[in-house]
Amino acid sequence: MPFLVLWLLTIPLAASAQVVSARRDSAVARLNTGQQIRISAEGMQRLVGKAGVAAHDTLDFAQDNAVRRIPIPAIDTLWVRGRGTMHGAVVGGAIAGSFTAILLAAFAASCETSTCTSVPLAALGGFAMGATVGAAVGGLIGGSVRTWKQTYP
Repeated sequence: MPFLVLWLLTIPLAASAQVVSARRDSAVARLNTGQQIRISAEGMQRLVGKAGVAAHDTLDFAQDNAVRRIPIPAIDTLWVRGRGTMHGAVVGGAIAGSFTAILLAAFAASCETSTCTSVPLAALGGFAMGATVGAAVGGLIGGSVRTWKQTYP
C-alpha cells in the first residue's frame, strides 16, 4: 500500500516535467538559424551568440568564431533579440489618445453655441484620433529599440 501511494505521488511530477520539456523544445524549435539569442544553461554562465541547428537534443550555438553544442535539456532560460514595436505602439496610443481625449473634452465643455459636440462624444473621438496617431508614432519609435524577449521559461 505505501508503495502505491508513493507511486501515485510521482505521477504529477512526471507530467510536470513533460510540460516543461515540451515548452523548452517548442521555444528552441522556433529559433531561426543565425538569430541572436541569449541562453542560460546548467553548469554554464549566461551566453550570448547566434542560434544554429537544433538536432538530436543539442543546439548549435555560435559565439565569436566558435560553435558549441549545448544540450537542450540543460537550457534553463532562453531569450531572443527583438524590437519594441508593439510596446511602443501601445504606450504611444495610450498616451496620445488620453491627452487628445482630455483636450477635446475640455473644448467641448467650454463650447457655448448650439452646434457643439457633447463632451463624451468629443472625448471618444479625441481618444480614437490620438490613439491612432500615437500608436503609429510609438510603433516607429519602439521599432528602433532592440530588446531581449524571454521565450523560455
